[in-house]
Amino acid sequence: MQEKNSPSLFECREKWLILGESLNGKVMLDTIKKFLKEHDIDEKAGFIITVSGGADSITLLHAFKYLNLRIHALHCNFNLRGKESNMDEQFVKRFCETYGIPMSVKRFETREYAQKKGISIEMAARELRYAWFEEMRLKKKMDYIVVGHHADDLAETLFINICRGTGIKGLTGIRPVKDKILRPLLSRSREEIIAYIEQNQLGYRTDSTNNSLDYVRNKIRHLIIPVCKEINPSFLNTVQENCNTLKEVEQIYKYGIDCLKANIVSEENGEILIDIQKTMASPAPYTFLFEFLRPYGFNATQIEDILHSNEAIPGKQFEAGEYLLTKGRVYWRLFNILEKEEERTLLADSGEYHLDDYTFTLGEQEIDDSFQVPQDSEIGCFDLDKITYPLVLRHWSTGDWFCPLGMKRSKKKLSDLFTDLKFSAKQKKECLILQSGKDIIWVVGHRIDDRYKVSPATKRVLTVKRDTK
Repeated sequence: MQEKNSPSLFECREKWLILGESLNGKVMLDTIKKFLKEHDIDEKAGFIITVSGGADSITLLHAFKYLNLRIHALHCNFNLRGKESNMDEQFVKRFCETYGIPMSVKRFETREYAQKKGISIEMAARELRYAWFEEMRLKKKMDYIVVGHHADDLAETLFINICRGTGIKGLTGIRPVKDKILRPLLSRSREEIIAYIEQNQLGYRTDSTNNSLDYVRNKIRHLIIPVCKEINPSFLNTVQENCNTLKEVEQIYKYGIDCLKANIVSEENGEILIDIQKTMASPAPYTFLFEFLRPYGFNATQIEDILHSNEAIPGKQFEAGEYLLTKGRVYWRLFNILEKEEERTLLADSGEYHLDDYTFTLGEQEIDDSFQVPQDSEIGCFDLDKITYPLVLRHWSTGDWFCPLGMKRSKKKLSDLFTDLKFSAKQKKECLILQSGKDIIWVVGHRIDDRYKVSPATKRVLTVKRDTK
């Protein structure tokens, strides 16, 4: 960053008088007071002011101080621009000292954090700063976090969202209030902010990377916005008016989506069922699926493919993170497929054990020629002398195999068994197995292993019964 008008930063506090006489200063102060009133924010509240050292954040800090609001300034040093980053930090410190503003600074190892998380530098800086802002808000017992986004930022963000394809929500721009975050300068342009700075001789820092066209936002700022302002001198006002209109349009849009959801979507045994016929008969099938499935991680291309699968044979699957959607005859079925981390139960002796929503009861007994193997699919019956304790009860995993009863010790993959049984993806994920040593002895509720069956030579039997809790 380069520093603008910095020598005046250390002049006496008589500059407050300049502000009082400044028309631009009055407009800026009235903007903030109007913002607080419109959003029912008590002027006695505490405000965390986020300060980079740029013109917008310095204006914000100065105006909040002039209004005698309770404030605490925060500055992030992301250690991304070497000496420039440190000069920004020193500038903000001197400014706060001059005006008697309490402040805190935190230095971050942003590149290291980004690499560790596998995200961009920009995203890393955002995560780091907002986490710290909230931490300090609570620590300093403040009520809100105030950031300096202005009308030009709103227009730039709108173009970015159009380029990225964020749907109608992206066309509503930046929210003036989101949770505890306030943006009171959204109605003021960058030109007005610079005028405020100059009239009050405040000084500010300019990021040297702001002129680089390597960044999407800078391309929009320097190449697109000026042309829009040339076409329409009131372009920033037009953007704000359109965003405000679209916010109401978005509410109507959400209402319509919710009405469709109530008619099309249902739940059954932990699965979300999307009625295919009703979806296709709706006024906007793609739009409905896009809005409904996007929160689960499905992207636009996947949603198009899902829509086009409406006449495909059942069984087609679409996966997004921990969610899986399968195409059935009547419904698209959506459910969470996140596997439970190493969830297993050791069965060390006879007694009761629990896994998922089931209770398993183990019993041992001597048998004679009159003994008959139970025909209940929820009871597994095994030759106890072939069993090795502790038994392991767990979810199945890829690569599992066993020797199904009646196949005379021929191996079969569980995945092939599931295909034979016409299991849904959800049934596969929920399937439990019982293991003795390295062998699977029971696909619970379906088949036992031929090697562990009760035979005429069996003297002692282990029974395992599954009950719903």
